[in-house]
Amino acid sequence: MKFGFKRKTGGGERVWLCALGKHPAWDDHFESPGLDTDRLAQLRTTLYSEGIGGRIDSGAWESLDPDERLEGFAHSLVWRTPDGLVVARIIDSSDGKGRKRYPLLVVAQSAGLPGAWVCGTLLDRVTQTASRIREMESRDEVLGEVQLVRSELRGESQLMDEASELAGGEPATADLTACAGGEAIERVLYQCRRDMRGFLRGSRRGEKTSSRTIDISAKHCRVPACGRTPGESGELWLRALDHLVGDTAPVMVIVPDSMAFADLIVGEPEASQVYCLQAGARALPLASEIPFEIDAESRGWVGAFLEETRGGSAPDRDPGWVGSRR
Repeated sequence: MKFGFKRKTGGGERVWLCALGKHPAWDDHFESPGLDTDRLAQLRTTLYSEGIGGRIDSGAWESLDPDERLEGFAHSLVWRTPDGLVVARIIDSSDGKGRKRYPLLVVAQSAGLPGAWVCGTLLDRVTQTASRIREMESRDEVLGEVQLVRSELRGESQLMDEASELAGGEPATADLTACAGGEAIERVLYQCRRDMRGFLRGSRRGEKTSSRTIDISAKHCRVPACGRTPGESGELWLRALDHLVGDTAPVMVIVPDSMAFADLIVGEPEASQVYCLQAGARALPLASEIPFEIDAESRGWVGAFLEETRGGSAPDRDPGWVGSRR
């Protein structure tokens, strides 16, 4: 399964790496050198400054009951964008004044590299780097480690053939069905189809119907994690959604270490959707556990979609939504 993002970059860089957030060596927020792309800057603003910061300032997480909240940060993130794949590690940390509400992030963006390597090896290195630098005591140690890892990754990336493939083995929908069960995946696909129609393959941005304009604001869906690791879960869901939504739609997958679920965000993410980081399943239920009343037409669409994707082909159009427009 091919993703069509190949980016021309000055100097031939194929990996960008940076750290930001809270660390005991700084009395407040910090960021390392290396935040050199628009996507990394967007993630810093949307996920960290406005997203996490906004939820903290508003008390959105503190207002949750204990059985509704996930305490702390221990998450992995995979983000498909038109500019390349981004992976990140988000973990608990504190600043030099002992304040612990904000996390530490290590983030990497890639261009023209195999998706399996990005979701596997690159995410592992990002995860390891986050754990190592959190234990370091000086700023020089932290910044030196980030620079060293960035240099190592760039060296490794230059030895790889250019690729943008994020597939291997059976189509992801078959893997997800085997993991979560047919009824669970049916419910997930039903919610995605219902809520994400503006991103479905064949939908046209801004197309007007007799009663509405298609909504292309970012949409969230909580799903079974599946996979053995957060990176594997992220890769599975990216592969599955590649069949469902258009090539240009950003898709973010956030997986907590508990592997209790994965959060999908389709479209350019909004700060409010970062709420999912500390909202447990009682606050944000999994689509697979919502007893939707699925009509016969939608059930038929889901069956046809699963049949096509098990065969490995991405449908060019969404016959259900396109054909039902009046």
